[in-house]
Amino acid sequence: MDALNLFLDIIKYVLPAIVVFFTAYFILKNQSDENLSKLRLELRQQSQNQISPVKLQAYERLVLFLERISPQQLILSDNQPGISATALRFTMLGHIQQEFNYNLSQQVYISNQAWNVIRVVKEQVIALINNCASELPESATSTDLSRAIIERLMANGEQPTDKAINFLKAEVGLYFG
Repeated sequence: MDALNLFLDIIKYVLPAIVVFFTAYFILKNQSDENLSKLRLELRQQSQNQISPVKLQAYERLVLFLERISPQQLILSDNQPGISATALRFTMLGHIQQEFNYNLSQQVYISNQAWNVIRVVKEQVIALINNCASELPESATSTDLSRAIIERLMANGEQPTDKAINFLKAEVGLYFG
């Protein structure tokens, strides 16, 4: 009986200690998990608050890029009296590539789909300029090339750059709406 009493006495003291230990463990674990979740949420919000302005600025810069490579804008800024169609073509293509290179880093802040739209539009504008230039005689002037580009744009309806700008605006509305 002494062994049984000793065993029961040990159980009387050990069992409550085990219950207290596991209760404290689960309470502290839950608090720790809650604190960790709150910390992650705060860090995510801080990160988003810091990235959002940069992301918005990337969209703004890319809209500006699209405006600058629109055929009408290129004609207005690059066409000079007395230059050949070939010279105007190379000047416009150079400006498109320069603007594109300047904005390459913006792809980090926008969706892959938006960046693909930007790249496709850039290639469409280049193709438009090259196609119009290839249809002209070698003696054509910059005015002839400008006229051919504008006529092609009018025949096609909406410009590729306008479509891309509308796409970017819609995407910004989804993120920041």
